[in-house]
Amino acid sequence: MKREEKNAQSRQRILEASLREFSAKGYDIASLNTICAENDISKGIIYHYFKDKDEIYLLCVAECFEKLTSYMADAVKGMAGTMEQRLRGYFDARLRFFAENPLYLGIFNDAALNPPDSLIGDITEARKAFDELNISVLTCLLESTTLREGVTVPAVVEDFRMYMDYFNLRFKAVLVGARSPEQALRKHEERCHRQLGILLYGVLGDRDENR
Repeated sequence: MKREEKNAQSRQRILEASLREFSAKGYDIASLNTICAENDISKGIIYHYFKDKDEIYLLCVAECFEKLTSYMADAVKGMAGTMEQRLRGYFDARLRFFAENPLYLGIFNDAALNPPDSLIGDITEARKAFDELNISVLTCLLESTTLREGVTVPAVVEDFRMYMDYFNLRFKAVLVGARSPEQALRKHEERCHRQLGILLYGVLGDRDENR
């Protein structure tokens, strides 16, 4: 085996072991010592390929968002129907991705809902394409309907982005009380879907105009 191939295999083995560790425990609790002990990897080998824990974690985060973004980009291409049907289809596709790729679930929850303060800027960059896809989906939905007078698509998009920043910050409490990452994600997606619905439709049901 050529040295380049061996190096690539060793590096990939470390990343796969790290993905399992960070997915299961999150950044704060995950340990390079545990990765070494449970996977028969020397710490010297880890530092031969990677600078530190932060670099490995960010590579796992980048891989998660790259795979998720690619999956969702393919999913939205085939979506049709009413706005509500497309919204439901979008959130269902996100849940399917994590059901099919469970290792990415813990990474997503940790990076998106409970990011380490020191790495927020790097994580923001790693998820940039995913966030842009979300905004493009929302923009497409808004442009397919008639908005109230005085309301513009860019304004709604900006309001939604600010609201979701606050929503995700408050959602940390749900992570603490969740029995599993799957439960936490499902609650997050359900609430996110509901809040987007409120943004688009308000909270009042159909009313009898004669009353």
